[in-house]
Formats: sequence, structure tokens, C-alpha cells
Amino acid sequence: MMPSSFGVRAVGRLGAPSLFLFVLALAACIPGEPPAPAPEPGVQDTAGPREVTPDPRRPVRLQILHTNDVHGRLLPQVVDGDTIGGAAVLSAHLDSLRARFDGPTVVLSGGDIMQGTAISNLAWGRPLIEVHNRKGYHAAVLGNHEFDWGLDTLRARVGESEFPWLAANIHGPEGTDPPDWFRPWIVWEEDGVRVGIVGIALASTPEVVIAGRTEDLVFSDEAQALRRAVSEVLGQGVDFVVALTHVGAICSHPGEEPEERSQGCEGLAMDVLREAGEGVDVFLAAHTHARNLAEVDGTLLLQSPAYTEGISVARLERAAGLERTAGNVEVTYAAIIPPRAVEVDPDTAMARVVDEWVARVGPILDEPVAELAEPFSNAERRAVENPAGNLMADAQRWATGADVGLVNNGSLRRGLPQGPVTFGILYEFQPFQNELVRIEVDGALLREILEFGLTEAGEPWTHISGLRVRYDPRAPEGERITSILRDDGTPVAPRDRLTIGTSEFLAAGGDGYVALAQGRIQRTGVVDVDALIEYLRHLGDPVGAPATGRWDGS
Repeated sequence: MMPSSFGVRAVGRLGAPSLFLFVLALAACIPGEPPAPAPEPGVQDTAGPREVTPDPRRPVRLQILHTNDVHGRLLPQVVDGDTIGGAAVLSAHLDSLRARFDGPTVVLSGGDIMQGTAISNLAWGRPLIEVHNRKGYHAAVLGNHEFDWGLDTLRARVGESEFPWLAANIHGPEGTDPPDWFRPWIVWEEDGVRVGIVGIALASTPEVVIAGRTEDLVFSDEAQALRRAVSEVLGQGVDFVVALTHVGAICSHPGEEPEERSQGCEGLAMDVLREAGEGVDVFLAAHTHARNLAEVDGTLLLQSPAYTEGISVARLERAAGLERTAGNVEVTYAAIIPPRAVEVDPDTAMARVVDEWVARVGPILDEPVAELAEPFSNAERRAVENPAGNLMADAQRWATGADVGLVNNGSLRRGLPQGPVTFGILYEFQPFQNELVRIEVDGALLREILEFGLTEAGEPWTHISGLRVRYDPRAPEGERITSILRDDGTPVAPRDRLTIGTSEFLAAGGDGYVALAQGRIQRTGVVDVDALIEYLRHLGDPVGAPATGRWDGS
């Protein structure tokens, strides 16, 4: 799991990641089906169950059901007092929505399906592929986390999928044709209704996964690829065009009711749609884990909350006997439905599938690790210092024996509840299985790294341990840090030598932290989740939440 470019000397407090190695040994015992062959090259997909001659007097209708950023969530979770999602409840809601619509329904995934829970990760994503196969998904776009385990594992999961994976903006080296195990777009057809589905991956994927995991694949501009692919799809005589993407947006007022429109939305999804949305009837977004139901220049944009907490629903209609044009496709219904358990009878067949996978890793998942005196929030917005992130930074500093701990906010995948915390909860909190490293830097380089840890708006999107940093959010970028103090109040001078404990992901330049690579990197042999477990045990029960205020922008 570690890039070979790291050094070979092991350092740090933890001698070996014992629990993690035990879990890996358990995972090795989980049987897996041999990989099925990858889908045949090509772009046409006649995926409907039967040939039907369309009635020329009847409007052409389509229902789209979409989930995104499932991240291995097979089990339901409690959100604001409601039990929501999980594979069995989600399956029942999808069946109900299909049954209530008079016309073909296409079921799509916005990517980031597999990575994120112990149940899925310990079986390298197989449980999620089985669930999506059984539910009859018709296509998925490649999300950035699909690449977390490298191309060999991804190709195996794609080969086991009974649906195509899409990405029109991923190519071979130097602009050559992409591999044949995914496609740029497909034409899906049922009951005589033809739907062009274009996949668009996140162009920055190589920057947000561990170096080398995308190998020699080249990711190109999202808008340019969408414009080109839509033109190709329209040449296939389709009735509707859907952009199935793994780019997202954030809305200041996302909305709560199913049909409520989001307000104040901005982000890459909005930019791509404005630039290249001509010919697209529905733009399906993902990646930011945020609810979005909006229109951009007359085109519907939908994105569900992550972790099976929402289903995006769009119903389209075109009048009978008319050729498809940009102006004659009507959105008759658009909503984001929370799949509440109380509203359906869970799919018992799907529940059995989940139970079988849970049984294989249940004893490990249920092992208690610590007792928390209070909830540890990870904040709704990631660009906010919070107790969960500070805990993770403290653990990495402690485990590596470094002067400073440094954590990117994308590492925080959930908050932590008050009371008993199990290995399964901690695995969901920190699921990436990164080795920790120790990096030697001077004070000047540390200042550069911390400057990068502020957003353009002057908000901290990095968690730190061992430091108190004062900054001016109104100052120009590169000049915002006004002072760096150690915990004892000693200022950090430019020539001071310090060590940073962080993940191999950041050390390899992940999330844009290229400055870290200028330091001298030492391996520790410690896996991030093991460091967290041992640190919590070191603190003793009950564990209180670390105070915030390490970043001071007042």
C-alpha cells in the first residue's frame, strides 16, 4: 500500500500495526469470485429487457434514479433521528420508485462506490459490486476513490460488474485510446426509448489519490470531454442525454424537502455545466457529498447526499412524434428522496447478502476501542477546524514521535459518537489505510505548508497538532500566516528544524501538498487507523474532545 519512493528507515512510537495486520489476515480469508472478463470495447448498449415498438401517439418518458458516493455503506445509519439508507432499505425504495413510474427507468451511480467501510474495504469492494449487480444498476462513472487500491484491483471489480463503467475524459498515455475496461459513453435502450449516458470523471483524480495509483492514465478537462462526447451521443439518435459525472458543487442553502430547490450553489459541477451543458438534459453530480437540486442555464443538476442518504430522481418527457431538440424535453419531476427505513419494508434478499458479508468481519468491527466523553464533530463544512480532525492530527503526531501533526480534511469521513467507539466506527472515520511518515522540514518550509492549509477564502482546511497558528484571512495568499507558535508558546523561526507526522498520501503530494515532498521523508511502518486506536487507548477512558483554536484568524 506504500509508494516505493519512500525511504526504508522505520521510526515512530508503534512497533507494528498489529490490529491492522490481523484484519488483513482476516481479509485474506474472505473468498472472492474469480474476476469476470472486462466488458467488450464499444459504446452501444441495448440494455433493455425486451424489444418494443414505440407508440407514436404516446409521449416519450424516462425516469432516472441516481445514487452517488456510497463509500461502502451497506448498513443503515441514523440521521437526525431517522434510520436512513443501507443496501436493503435503499433497494426497497428503488423498487418502489420504479413501480410507480409508467415508463423505462435507468439506475445510475455517480462513483465512489466501494471505498469507505471495513465491510467493503476488507473484501476490496466485492460486497458493493454484488449489491449494485443485484439492484440492476445500468452504469457507473469512475470516481476518484475507485483508484484507491490501484488499477489491478479496480480492473477486477470492473470485470465483476454487470454494468459498464464510464469516463469520457480518461485516456491512455500521450492522448492514446483509453483501456477497453471502461467506456466514454453508452446508449441505453428500453421500450424503444434511447438514452445517451456520458461519463465524466474528476480531472484532478491523480492529485487526490496516492501517487501511482492511476499509473499512466491521463485525465483531461471535464468540460471539453463532455462537449465532445455529447456531440457523439447525439449522433446516435437518442431521445435523452444524461451527463453522469463525478464532479460536484456546494450550496449555501442545499434544501431539505424532496423537491426543494437549492440556493447559492457554486463549484466545478456548475462551471462544467455552464461551459459544456448544451445538449444535456440532466447533469448528475457527485464527489462533494452535498445535496444539490438546481438549474444551470435551464439544465437540471442533481446530486444526492453521500452514504446512501439520498436518491436523486428525475422524470423527463418529450411530446409524441417530435424529433429531439434542445427545447422539447421537459422535466416533469425532480427530487432528492431520503430513503427512510420507516417508509418501506427492507428488501429481504438484499438484507441476506449484507448479513453474509457482515458475518465475515463482524467480530472485528464490534471490538470496543475507547469510550468518548462527548461527541467529536467533524463539522458539516470541511473547511472548519473541529475536534475530530484535531484528534486525528494528535494521534499521528504521537504515533510518529513528530513535533507537528498534519491532517488533510478529506481524511475525515464521519464524526465520532459519545460513548463506546468500536473498531468499525474508527475504520469508517479513517478508512484509507495509509502508512504514516515523518518528514523533516525547516520553519520556512513549514510556513509554506501551513499557507497552503488555508482556503482562498482564508479558512483552515488542514488540521494541525503541536502548533498554534495565527493568520490574517484578509491578507494576500502567501502572506496570511502572521505567527507560528509551538504548544509551549515558543515561536518557530525560519531556520528551526522540525518533524511533521502525516500520511503517505500527503507526503506524495496528495491534495496539492507538493511542498511536503521537499522535506526528508522517513517511513514508520504504522497504519493510520492503528495509530488512532493506540492513541485512544493511551489516553484512557473517557476520552474528551480536543479543544479547537489551534488556528486563530481573529
